[in-house]
Formats: sequence, C-alpha cells, structure tokens
Amino acid sequence: MHLRLLHRAQQGFTTVTLMGTLMVGGLLVAATFTAVQPDIAFTKKDDDSKQAYGAAEAGVNYYLNRLGQDNSYYTHCANVPSPTLNAVNLEWNGTGADPRRWQTIQGSSAQYTTELLAIQDTSAAGTELCQENVPTSMIDPKYGTFRIRATGRARVAANANDRTSKRSIVATFRRKSFIDFLYFTDFETLDPYAYPTGGTYDPTWAANNCAVYRPQRSTNCQDPDFIDADSINGPFKTNDSISVCGAPDFGRDANDDIELNGDSPGWVSGCSGAAPNFKGVVDWPAGQLPMPQSNSALEASADAGYVFNGETRLVFNGSTVSITNNGTTTSKALPPSGVIYVNSTSCNVGYARQQTYTPSSYMTNPGCGNVWISGTYNSDVTIGADNDIIVMDDFKSNTLSTVLAGLVANNFVRVFHPVTSFSTNGFGQTTCTNDPGGPAAMQIDAAILALNHSFIADNWYCGSPLGTLTVNGAIAQKFRGTVGTHSGSTITSGYAKAYSYNDTLRYREPPYFINPTESAWRLVRQNEQVPAR
Repeated sequence: MHLRLLHRAQQGFTTVTLMGTLMVGGLLVAATFTAVQPDIAFTKKDDDSKQAYGAAEAGVNYYLNRLGQDNSYYTHCANVPSPTLNAVNLEWNGTGADPRRWQTIQGSSAQYTTELLAIQDTSAAGTELCQENVPTSMIDPKYGTFRIRATGRARVAANANDRTSKRSIVATFRRKSFIDFLYFTDFETLDPYAYPTGGTYDPTWAANNCAVYRPQRSTNCQDPDFIDADSINGPFKTNDSISVCGAPDFGRDANDDIELNGDSPGWVSGCSGAAPNFKGVVDWPAGQLPMPQSNSALEASADAGYVFNGETRLVFNGSTVSITNNGTTTSKALPPSGVIYVNSTSCNVGYARQQTYTPSSYMTNPGCGNVWISGTYNSDVTIGADNDIIVMDDFKSNTLSTVLAGLVANNFVRVFHPVTSFSTNGFGQTTCTNDPGGPAAMQIDAAILALNHSFIADNWYCGSPLGTLTVNGAIAQKFRGTVGTHSGSTITSGYAKAYSYNDTLRYREPPYFINPTESAWRLVRQNEQVPAR
C-alpha cells in the first residue's frame, strides 16, 4: 500500500519535464527563425539579381539572333518586323513612366527589354535617337560598331524606377571582319603579278588561269605550301583550301577558329605524308568573306591636311609623323581621325618581280599612290594607299594591347628588300645580292590588308636570308603572298616568318578599317551598367 501511494505521487513530474522541454525547443526554433530571417530576404534578393542578369543576357541573345536573320535589323529601329510582340525600343532616359516593351521568358516570370543606343549628335535635334533607315544614326563610323542595352527583371516592380530586381547589359556588335583572323586569304595561290616574265606561265597566263579557287585552278599555278616550320599563332581563315607540306601548326588552342573551304576536308597534301596540326577548332565549309575592291572610303574619313598625292614617305615618332611628299618634308601630329591617305595621280599598277630599289632612291614612281612607312606610333592610326604600302623598316606600336595600326592598300603591302644585281643561271634560277643599306630582321605591328593583291616581300626569291619577319596583328590578302624561300625547314632567301595574332583585334579595330562587303554581325563585348536602367 505504501509503495503504490509513492508511485502515484510522481505522476505529474513527467508532464512538467515534457512541458519544459517543449518550451525550450520552441524558444530554440523561434531564435533560429529570427536568426535566419534576414538571410531568407538576402537569398531572395540574390536569386532575383541572378534571374535579372540571366534575363538581360537573353535580351542580348535575342537581338543577336535577329541580326543573324537580317543584317540590317538595326536600321528598323523600334519598328521591327515579326514577332508582333517584341522587346525592341528606342533609348529611354530613365525618367517618368517606363515606356519600354518587355518580353517574358518562356517558362519563367523573368522579363527582358532592349534599347538601341544611337550615336549621340548634339548638333541636330532628333539625332540622339535611332532613326529608321539611317544606319549612320547607329553605327560608329570610326570603329564600325553599334550598341544596345538589354535590361532584365526578375519580377515586375510596383515602381518603374525600382531597380532592386533589374540588371542592365550594354552590348557592342561588330561585323565579322578580316581582322578576326591572324591570316586570311581569298585565293591560296601566288599573285599573278609575281610570276616571272618571258615564259609560258607568265603574269598574263596566271591572271587568266589562277585567279579561281583550287578545284578550278590549273595544276601549273604556283600554290605555296604551309611548311613544317610554319606556325599560325592565332585564328585562320581562307575562302579557298590550303596546301600543306609537313605538319604546320594552325591555331594556338581551342579558342582559335580555323575556317577552311574548298573540297573536303579543306586542305590538300603538297608532299608525301603531309598532315596539318590543327590546334584550333576546324570549321569546314566555313563560308566566305567577300573582299571589297577599293579602300576609297578611307580618303573620305581622313582629316584635311592628311591626304596626299603621289609617292609619300611616313616616319613615325610617337605622337608625330615626318611626311615627305613632292620633295618637301614636314612634321605633323598624328591625325585626329586616325587616317592618312595617299592618292595616285598617274601610275602603272603592277608589281615588278625584279625590284632594284635602293634606300637612297626609294621613290621611283612619283605619280603612284605609294606609302613608304617606318617608325613607332603611340595612338591609333590607319594608313591607306591607292597603290602599294611599302614597310621600309620596323613599324611598331608602343603598346600592343591598346594602340593599333591598320595598313590598307588597294594593291600590295610590301616588305622592303632592295638588291643591287640580278643574274640567272642555266636552270633558270635567279640570284641577286642584298643591298647592304636595306633592312634585315623586321617587326610590323599592324592589321594588314591587301585588297586586290598580296602581302609580299620584294625579291623574296633571291639574296641571302634576311632573318625573321615578325608580324603582331593580322594579315588579309587577295592572293597568297610570299616572303621567302626554303629548303626543307631551312630558309634560303628572304624571311623566316613569326606571325602572332594581336588579341586586342577581337574587340577593337584600327580607325575606319575596311570590312568585308557583307558579313554577319557578332557580339564583341558586353559590360554591365550600374545602376540598371
């Protein structure tokens, strides 16, 4: 009886203990919730921010997709064709009610809108916005680019000026260009003007039989090989197919495109056992970049006082250039527009295979629009020639990553190699003696474009080896140029090549550089605008 009463007296203890435990647990839950509540709000804000940025990127890709379908899409401004519901707007200044049209991303509540950022011209009212069918209202004439702003939002804010869930990206577009590649050729065959005269296969024969792509070319055309010693240290493109001997390298890594055309697989073997080493990503058939026939647009872009007639010599010295024209030498600051242009007055266009120019008498055709250049430049510049550009000695940028030069010739861009004598042996081989006053190893920092002919070294086929020709930039030409001869991997005359791509050209170009006659637009850079519009 006594034990039973004792046990009965302890029944309430369990209830009290349980209640205390529940109370402590509840306090812990409340404390935990209080502690994490700010993190929940922060996580939501972070999630909104990421969704908004993703929506802004979708807006950029939307516009790029439309450009891919219509190269002139930007000329429609906000009056774009289908789809009926679109998100293309004129630029909004950010004040007042938001007038922009938004597009909801499928399967999401996030939205995007795009605005056209016109070239600002304060001299004329109304030109601060995109003008329909007026390309110049959008295109930067100096660099050939145009911009849009894409804004994304994760949710529709009650206040249009509430930027807490918005993010904006400013995207810059540029047409696919010759300078997207370290090395570009239209025809992978020797320029007809560089053929020897007096034989069956002379310049006239070559012009009639070799200025076509490989499947249609005569087998007697001179098609230079890429040899074992060649390394194309950057992206590469040809409208033709290439010929290789040995295992030359194309590209540096998977970031470099190797664009080939012609019959599959885009290359042929020039000797037994040849196989190119493609370090870059091969695209075949890659489509063609058509070359314009003239650089006359450059003359229109040049400032007054920087257009010359007849043979002209330019020696660059940082921010100034010494100009010799018509017997007079003057020194000038580099032009504000960045363009220097030289016209022809009277000129027999053509390349003399046997060049006997000496350093003391380099101007041999006074009426020709030839430009002879050398020196170092410290701001962007483009040099245009109605005829040829001849690089006499080193032509360098003082900062490759920020300062660019363009050399655009209607005919040849030539490397100066003067000689003093010629002779031909019984096998028809030409020999010559290098002029001791000429350059040896040479460096050229420039984007080079020979519209109707080639990048070539004078007298490449004779004389003692000159050393290494270093090019930092890009080379584009109508016909495959030659700068030396070789026996196996040994240079026997002219130059060994060291060509490297200047990656700055991926997103910038020299002033008013000539682009293909028609090519697709591509995104060259994008930057976030803070705060968002």
